Amino acid sequence: MSTRYEDATEAEPLLRRVRDKHFPELVNADILILFDLKKRGSKGMVVLARIMKANDLIRHLTANEKSVAEGYDYIITIDKVFWDNTTDLDRERVIRHELRHTFFDIDSEDNPYKLVDHDITDFYSEVEINRDDPRWRERCASLTKDIYDQMKESGKKVQRSKKTPIEIAAEKGKA
Repeated sequence: MSTRYEDATEAEPLLRRVRDKHFPELVNADILILFDLKKRGSKGMVVLARIMKANDLIRHLTANEKSVAEGYDYIITIDKVFWDNTTDLDRERVIRHELRHTFFDIDSEDNPYKLVDHDITDFYSEVEINRDDPRWRERCASLTKDIYDQMKESGKKVQRSKKTPIEIAAEKGKA
């Protein structure tokens, strides 16, 4: 059985840098980052990345005794074709954008980690930060779509792992 996800260990240092610089409230959040090996679309555009809040089942299945005692709080998936064909700056932009969806609710008695939707089709703060390249997302999505189209024409596929996201998370905790 093959899966659409792969461990994104190479993205973890950038995730930590972005979190430390822009999201200090997430310092204790456990965030799993994975590569998505299959093209995902929404409203005619390629989805470069997405963040999900882990539900109780995912938290239970990803919990271990070492580094992630209570399971992951968030899971970020990043399109592998995008990641392999873009700049470090665009990688940082996409991670920062996904982390903008997080909200730390200090008054929550259960789980303080929440998700929020966009202010506009983006976030006002991201528009300001990216004023030097305001259409970066469209540029990256178009490039990624073009690469997928070329791969389809040539019959190539993104190499897929045989592990599920839960197996990947369990292995990360044992490392």
